[in-house]
Amino acid sequence: MIRLRPIKPTKNPFDERAYRHAIKAALDDTAQLVLADFERTTATWNGKPSFDVTDNGEFERVIGTDDENYARVDAGTRPHVIVAHGGVLAFAPGGSAKTRPRVIGSGSGGRGSGVVFTKRVNHPGTEGRQFAETIGEKAEAELAAQMALRLGLVG
Repeated sequence: MIRLRPIKPTKNPFDERAYRHAIKAALDDTAQLVLADFERTTATWNGKPSFDVTDNGEFERVIGTDDENYARVDAGTRPHVIVAHGGVLAFAPGGSAKTRPRVIGSGSGGRGSGVVFTKRVNHPGTEGRQFAETIGEKAEAELAAQMALRLGLVG
């Protein structure tokens, strides 16, 4: 005959306080890495936007900016007409952008050659850089790794 009896621990092995602390620490560390990534996307910009980390509760951190120009660069723009108001537009065609889609960073870019003067131009629009999406994907993996490390799930 086989008799089975459960082995009951005398103490609860789940230390909720330790888990909460580990999760918060992982969130805070990951939030700082996300903040650094956002700042890398504008490292070479003139008039850089500011980014903030907001603690939106015990287990939530929000990292971002309310800068409208950054939002346009991140999302991209559709083709549109630009009209000079009270003068002319002046630009050097053929320049290169400081940022590229899905790249967490910012380079020097480059000016085009020559100068064009016009009262109106049909802008072709810009491809969205998808910084938030790219950084978010990276952050998910980082948060999982940070939590596993802090909770002792990996050595």
